[in-house]
Formats: sequence, structure tokens, C-alpha cells
Amino acid sequence: MSLFTIAAYVSIGIISISTLLTLIRFVKGPSLPDRVISLDVFSANLLAVLAIYSVLAEQKAYLNVALIMSLIAFVGTMTFAYYLVYKRNKPQDDD
Repeated sequence: MSLFTIAAYVSIGIISISTLLTLIRFVKGPSLPDRVISLDVFSANLLAVLAIYSVLAEQKAYLNVALIMSLIAFVGTMTFAYYLVYKRNKPQDDD
């Protein structure tokens, strides 16, 4: 086992711990922006694990999957950000 392989497995372990902590932050909240940010960090952690696994397995297809997942995560984060800005700047109706 090479030093690179050992480092890759250690980094997968560390990123997995980070993913678990991010999931805890997502569940606890306390506000919607905190949950949106933790969801974005969660997706970034999953992408990092997928990229490292792609290198270890020597499969380029996983990198294509990671690219598509990153685009979807980016669009989702931008959608949530737009929603939060729209909700904050929405004119109040006086009925």
C-alpha cells in the first residue's frame, strides 16, 4: 500500500466525520440559512469523497457523476438564496 493510498483513505475518514457534523448542524438548525449552508457543505463533502474514490478506483465515470452533482448542488443553493432574498424583500400586504 502506497503513501498516497493511505492518505486517500485517511482523508475519506476525515471528510466522513465532517459530513456527520454537517448533518448534525442541518438537523439542529437553528435557522433556514444555517440549514441551507450546511446542505451545501454536505454536498461538497460528498463530492470530495466521490472524487477521492474515483482516483482510488481509477474510474473516470465517477468524476462525471461528481460534476453533475456539483452543478445540481450549485443550482439548489442559488435557488435557496434567491428564496431567502425574495422572502426578506417581499412587500407586505395590508389586508
